[in-house]
Amino acid sequence: MIRTLYMRIAIVIFIVVWCSLAISSLTFTHYYRNQLNNRVEGLLQNAAKLVIRLIQETETQQVGQTVTIAGRLSRGQELYLYDDSGDSYMSRPSASSKCTIPPETIRHVLDGGSYSSFQDGESVMCPQGNVGVSFEYGGKHYALFVTSVTPTQTLRFGFLDYRNLWTIILIGAFMIVLAAVYLVRPLKQITAVTEKIAAGNFDVQLRFKQKDELGKLAASITHMAGELKKMEKMRQEFVSNVSHDIQTPLTSIRGFSKLLQQDTLDSEERIGYLKLIESESERLSRLSENLLKLASLDSEHHPYHPKPIQLDEQLRRAVVASEPLWSGKRLDIELELEPVRIVADEDSLSQVWTNLLHNAIKFTPEGGRITLSVSMDEKKGTVVSISDTGVGIAPEDRQHVFRRFYKADESRQMSPWSGNGLGLAIVKKIVELHGASISFTSELNQGTTFVIQFPSKS
Repeated sequence: MIRTLYMRIAIVIFIVVWCSLAISSLTFTHYYRNQLNNRVEGLLQNAAKLVIRLIQETETQQVGQTVTIAGRLSRGQELYLYDDSGDSYMSRPSASSKCTIPPETIRHVLDGGSYSSFQDGESVMCPQGNVGVSFEYGGKHYALFVTSVTPTQTLRFGFLDYRNLWTIILIGAFMIVLAAVYLVRPLKQITAVTEKIAAGNFDVQLRFKQKDELGKLAASITHMAGELKKMEKMRQEFVSNVSHDIQTPLTSIRGFSKLLQQDTLDSEERIGYLKLIESESERLSRLSENLLKLASLDSEHHPYHPKPIQLDEQLRRAVVASEPLWSGKRLDIELELEPVRIVADEDSLSQVWTNLLHNAIKFTPEGGRITLSVSMDEKKGTVVSISDTGVGIAPEDRQHVFRRFYKADESRQMSPWSGNGLGLAIVKKIVELHGASISFTSELNQGTTFVIQFPSKS
């Protein structure tokens, strides 16, 4: 099994390159071999014509001598002449023949045919190539064969072709190894970084100069590490906030419980401590409910049962349910509610209005005013607005309003407006669940307005 990416890339590229070179080399060789064979064949045919003309201009009894002389004049070629009476002549009688001509081939040419080893594929008999031509002279039929005795350009080309092929393969193999190193090095860096991320180290960066897919992958991993770092920070803050918000009421309950064990307390003091314990218990219960609510909203299985509801009536019911809170602070409530019917999850949406109203009541001083309005527009859809004349939100706190456990007041639990910092996070989740959007405007010491906009299809 091939275990390293270096070897996999190198072997795959080598096989692809080698196969490509082999196919192209075979195609190139076949094409140019045919071209060279045709050229050599043409040269031998022209030499045969010249020899025949020379023989026909001499006496019949001097045919053998003429063949010898013609062979000397035609360097690099051997001449074989046969007649129908069985006589044969060679241009170099004393030399060993480098070409074997079968008797059936000789008979075929004597009968008026022609022969070419380039066309008939009989290169084994005459490796350098051979052609045969018939002619008549002096009442006899002759067969003249002309063959090359030196390596032809075809053989030289074949030798050079194979030598070049192996040279290219060796150079290509070296270049492929370099290319594999170049390709795998960034991947090894990416692997090292992902291992660090898996181990919990998100303070990593990949900076590649490439603008290709590897560069994009490196940029994506760097961005992912940054986002994971933010999430880890948020997780730590979440754990810290939850621990703080749970520990504070538990500390109060434990302290009041110890005080209740004293015999010196009168009944009025005991009732006061019991009420404080009850208040802290309710606070823990609200925190638990909100955490469970957020966990459900974050999951993909949060119950969502949309149905047609009368939005203006639902807002009125929310105001009535909160009457003990706003009447206790002598707040004026103004309602500008048009009759509007939408499709939504009634229970979830009711929590949105409750949370926003409680926030408005909590941060509006006595004698202030809260205004609720709902309107419908064909382009904007259904718009719900909840405004107050409260303390407002400081500019530096506005970007964190929907963050979980975020509280604008530094004193946290010491503030009379303190909560657990989950209310607006829940509101945003529910609003988004309905495909709506939420926004707000605020002026310090003048008030805040939250606007929820439902799409027209609702």
